[in-house]
Amino acid sequence: MKYFSFDYDDAQISESKLEKSAKKLETYIKKCHELSTQDSYTEPEQSLHLPSDENLIANVEGLVGEYNLDQLKYIVLVGIGGSNLGTMAVYESLVGQLDYLTAARKPKMIFLDTVSSQKMYQTAELLNSLQSSDEFIIVSISKSGKTTETIANFALLISLVEEKFADINDRCIVISGENSAFWQKAEKLRMAKISIPESVGGRFSVFSAVGLVPLALAGLNVRALLRGAASAIDSGTKFDFVHNHSLKSAVITFIHSQKLPIHNTFLFNPRLDSCGHWYRQLMGESLGKKLNLKGKTVHSGITPIVSIGSTDLHSMAQLFYGGPKDKFTNVVYCLHEDSPIVPNSDLTELVPNIQNNKLVDIMHAVIGGVKEAYRQNKLPFVSIALPAIDEEQIGYYLQFRMLEMMYLAQLMGVNAFDQPSVEDYKKETAKLLAKI
Repeated sequence: MKYFSFDYDDAQISESKLEKSAKKLETYIKKCHELSTQDSYTEPEQSLHLPSDENLIANVEGLVGEYNLDQLKYIVLVGIGGSNLGTMAVYESLVGQLDYLTAARKPKMIFLDTVSSQKMYQTAELLNSLQSSDEFIIVSISKSGKTTETIANFALLISLVEEKFADINDRCIVISGENSAFWQKAEKLRMAKISIPESVGGRFSVFSAVGLVPLALAGLNVRALLRGAASAIDSGTKFDFVHNHSLKSAVITFIHSQKLPIHNTFLFNPRLDSCGHWYRQLMGESLGKKLNLKGKTVHSGITPIVSIGSTDLHSMAQLFYGGPKDKFTNVVYCLHEDSPIVPNSDLTELVPNIQNNKLVDIMHAVIGGVKEAYRQNKLPFVSIALPAIDEEQIGYYLQFRMLEMMYLAQLMGVNAFDQPSVEDYKKETAKLLAKI
């Protein structure tokens, strides 16, 4: 299987400088390789074992096999952050952002993340319009079992549909840490449940039950997804600068972060938008740290932004090309896609050279123009060209990014796997809720 190409000719860093920085990761790469083969899940890097964990996939397929998927129309995913962004990234990459317009394709996935009265009422109204509870499943995900938004949404949705569907608990799946308070409640309420390994953090959990259960329910090929991820681990845990894309990307990003604090993921396909938002969390939480590994206050981090081509060229290109030179860009696109042809008509005479061209070819011309403009303005970038957008390619891409982030954190001297500052808002929220 051929995966994406990684072109760093425009990164504006010498090969010798790259290889010198890469050498610093040799020992850690070896550690990651060793941990990827172990199923004890005692170290956070052992999320690398998930794609090859046959017990995990057997448990997921066993759970999903208990439901009649032929009747299933909707999967409601209740979760936030790492509990839903990875699943959304895979799902929207494969079915597209306008899947709701394709009535024939079932089941469809609905994401309840933040607390929103409108989204809650609309979701409850949709479920209550169904004839049978066999037509939907609610998947609620919280590793700690105490995520405010998730528990509020889950409890409220059940209360809004249980009058019509007395067997609502039979249509719920809880994914949580084993023996968490949420896990114990699910057991008491006789809801189906499946665990998340304790050492696997939310933003690294897409290839655990967190992502596999809802994606398998949606009829997507999770084995192909895992096959792609496993291939990324195979190539990404070898100390080989030529073929290890995760290593190359981490080193290039690290060197540029010394002077360019903003990382722009420029995705030239709207299907990949959610991949960008998943990556934003991955980079933001993994690298944004008050303390380094030695306990010294550093306030480190790279600020991730997400741009969609060609849409954001008409809102942000002026800033990117003419504004402050504080950004390092990844241009990400797909080389091949089924595409309609622009006709030869009175309207197309308005713009030269678009007649009789495929939309994808017009986009490739736009991408080429974007790259050349970056070169002319002496702005560094790398290009990632996917050969296709399918389960295996997306699995490879997401795992490439997770390994890249582990390596980046090592170079920056921070812990990629904790997020202590997130607790700041949670503590204050709890105090305010107690006063209501």
